[in-house]
This record gives sequence, C-alpha cells and structure tokens, in this order.
Amino acid sequence: MIDMPFTDPFRYSPHPLVRKAAREVVVRLDRMIAEGRLPEAVAKGFADGKMLGVLICHSEEGPSTDMIILYAFSGSVGGTSIVEGFVPPIFDLTEDGGHYRTREAEITAVNKEIERIGSVELGPLKDSLQEALEARDRELEELRELKKQASGIAESQFANGELKRAKDRWKSTISDIEIRIQEIRDRIAGLKKLRAAMSDKLQKWIFSQYIVHNAHGERASILEVFQNQGLMPPGGTGDCAAPKLLNHAYLNGLKPVAMGEFWYGASPATAVRTHGHFYPSCTSKCGPLLGFMMKGLCVESTEGTFPPPFRHPSEPPIIYEDEDIIVAEKPSGMPSVPGMDGRQSLQEWISENRCPAVAVHRLDMDTSGLIVLAKNAEAESSLKKQFEEHTVRKTYMARLSPADKSGYTAKTLDLKAGDKGRIELPLGPDYDERPRQKVDLAQGKPSVTEYEVTGVNEDGTTDIVFKPLTGRTHQLRIHSAHLSGLGRPILGDLLYGGCGSIWTGTGSCTRLHLHASSITFRHPSTGEILTF
Repeated sequence: MIDMPFTDPFRYSPHPLVRKAAREVVVRLDRMIAEGRLPEAVAKGFADGKMLGVLICHSEEGPSTDMIILYAFSGSVGGTSIVEGFVPPIFDLTEDGGHYRTREAEITAVNKEIERIGSVELGPLKDSLQEALEARDRELEELRELKKQASGIAESQFANGELKRAKDRWKSTISDIEIRIQEIRDRIAGLKKLRAAMSDKLQKWIFSQYIVHNAHGERASILEVFQNQGLMPPGGTGDCAAPKLLNHAYLNGLKPVAMGEFWYGASPATAVRTHGHFYPSCTSKCGPLLGFMMKGLCVESTEGTFPPPFRHPSEPPIIYEDEDIIVAEKPSGMPSVPGMDGRQSLQEWISENRCPAVAVHRLDMDTSGLIVLAKNAEAESSLKKQFEEHTVRKTYMARLSPADKSGYTAKTLDLKAGDKGRIELPLGPDYDERPRQKVDLAQGKPSVTEYEVTGVNEDGTTDIVFKPLTGRTHQLRIHSAHLSGLGRPILGDLLYGGCGSIWTGTGSCTRLHLHASSITFRHPSTGEILTF
C-alpha cells in the first residue's frame, strides 16, 4: 500500500508507480496504433496530441496491497468519448439521439441560417450598394462636367436641374438598398442573440448533467460546484483526465492514492506540451472542480493554493547595501513582492528586518537569485526607469532536462558545451491554464533570449547561461521548454514539464533550477555602473 498524501494535481512530482503505469499505457497505445487496432480517426486523434491521466487506487474492500490502475484521456478523441482501456466520461455528450445532439443540431441550424443570410441575401445587397455608389459617382461627375460646358443661362439651368434630379434619384435608390441591408443585419443580430441564448441554455444543461463525487460521499453537478463559488464553469469543464479518473474511482468504491497527467503525441504549436512529460491540471476548469472532488482526501498541499510554498532560509542573503539600494538574493519559493496568499515576500522580509524598501523588479517565486530594492523614492524612480528603458543587463544560470528522443517530438537541438544562440518567440497568457504562458503568434509580445551552453552532464541534463533581452512572464521557462526554443524544460519546472517524463525522474523536484546570477545597472545616485 502506498503510504503518502494524495497528489496535489496543480503541483507535483509523479510517484514512481504513476510513472511506471504511464509508460505501460504509452507502450500499449503505440502498439495499438502501429498495428491498426484503433479506428483511424481515434488513432489520429491520439497521435495528433492528447493529455492522458493515470490514477493509482486501492480497493476499499480488497487487500491494501492490491493496486488498481485507471487511465483516462482529456476531451474526446476521433469524435468519441469511449475508448477501450480508458475510463468513460462523466457524461457522454457524443451519445447519438440524446438531448445534447438534438439541441446542438438546432444551434447548428441557426448557424447555417446566419451563414445563408449573409452569403445569399446580405452579400449580393452589399455588392449592389457598392455598384450603385460607383454608378452614382460616374453619372454625377458626367452631369457636373456638362454643367461646366453649358454656354447659356437656359442650358446651365437645365444642367442644374438634371444634376439635382440625379442626386435625388440616387439618394432614394441607395437609401432603399441601405434599408434592406439594415433589415437583414437586424435579422442576423436577432439570430445571433437567439444562438447565444440557446448555447447558454445548453451549456447550463450540460453542466447540470455532469454529476461529480468526492471522498466524503458527496455529489453535486458541475454547475452547482462552480455556482457555489460565484463562478460559471468554462466550456469543457469535467472533460479533463483528472476529474474523469477521480469520479470513476469514487463510483466504483476505489480509494485514490496517486495521480498524474502527461502529454501523448505531437506537440501543439502554442502551449508547451512534450510527449511523455507530466503537467499540472488546468486551473480555470479543474481548479474549482478538483477542489470539490478531492474533499476527504489527504492531499499533499493542505493550503489549497497554487503553488504551495517551498521551505526557504529564514534570512535571505544581503549582497550589497548603501543609503539608496539593497541587493539581496531571493531564495527559490519566496515571492518577490507581497501577494494575496499570505506568504512572506522578500520585500516584506527586508522591510521588516532591515529597513523599508521596494523591489524595483521581480523574479518568479520558484526562481532564485538577485533582486534590487530601493530605499527611497528617488532611487526607486531611477531604477524603474532603467528597467523600462531596457538598460539593465541580467544573466541567469539554468539546468535543462534531458532531450526527449520520442518519435512524436520534433528534433531538438543537439546542445554541446560552447554552443551559443538566440531565441525569439511571441508570448502571451494562456487564459485557460493560468498562470502558464504560451506562444501566441497572433497577439503575443516579442521576447528575445540569448544563450550559451556551459556544459552537458552525464545524466543528459544541460547547464546553460541565459541573457534575456526582454522581460516577459516565464520567458526563460518557455524558451527552454517549447519546441520552437530549446525543447528542454528547465529541471524542476512543474508548470512546463520539467519534473521528468514517463521515462526519467528528477528526484523530488524540490525546486526550479533557474537562478538570476548577475545584474548590471547604473547606481541611482552616483551614476556608477555596478555589477553584482
């Protein structure tokens, strides 16, 4: 029997049994796809990329040594929610002839009517309006030219009359077309409003059908779970692997012991997902839901917040101090500035134990390293301006996870000591999976990092120095993990797959191996260039 608290799904290092079970399901899936034992659409759905989950359970009635392993996939695959060997969905939306299919067909019909009106009625009218406007302009120009050429009063008066009558005629013609266009647009707006109401009603019905359970024996619909927290569930809530696994365990009298979710198949172009790597559950959909479903379990993180605190030294080292500034070394696991979770930040510790000070920049809570704090308003203003103008230079040290060698992963860089390079990727927030960021080719902000490899270790990890030229959130972590960057997560990065894959572990994953090792800036009072 596994004697340990249940996995915190939002921050965990996979249990060895979870890793072993994940390897087994990957081998089985690979074989089934290779041998053509899955429907073509299902096989393609897995190969294109899918989040899978593993849950280790004990039977409430059987011997404590008996382990039962459950598997699940997120969403549907190849148009189905039922695949042999995986737990069923909490509620099967793909069931033919059901309420969902009927209402979905009605919404689809409204969509098609909107498209038909737009293409068959509105489109030609807009073309007619454009043609009318062009014909009007040509005729009026011709009449103005005739007026200019009029030789006498009578001829000029006649030309003026023709011009006025043409203007009135065209005004009426164009007005009629514009009225008809507006009527059609009003019809489309009405249909869109109807579609929104139908979709909202169907969405609420869906979430009222998803009944979930917890270890206390309580049951509630997903709609109730979210409404009790003043929220509305996002689309797709309840279809992720983790809630599927827990619900199936509860319904079958099983005690959840350890869980993990990992990516199978090709990597998406935006989010950081690598074949075989473990990732935390999403927060927007699974945060409130799993909070209910894990009631009654002894969970690793009892605080229920993301992320739980690391232990850190009681006295962060002070590297330098004068009457204007303090340079301190922030431990991994300590926030840079005050937050809403009550954890003491470096800024608070400095202010309470040394003197009042304000951090003029930040590091991720899991990142360790140098932070500059200002002791007065003038120093704060000067230093913040230097950061805004990108004149501050920073260097980070990191250790990267071993390269993935699976056939699903695009070839990663074969890094060796002395290699140098530059990574440029547009980054933006991943609103469905906060606090994660993603590569956003449409709306992302530019991010640039220079790097140099300092060593490759026997265990396959790589030591590297980063010099960020921009300061986007999680920039170095994504530049390391994304396949358009280095394709190797920073070791210990719980958000981006750096706590090992199904093949390799990384110990206890006690910290993120990223350290802000040096910083160069101009002293706010003396103007001297300082490097720490």
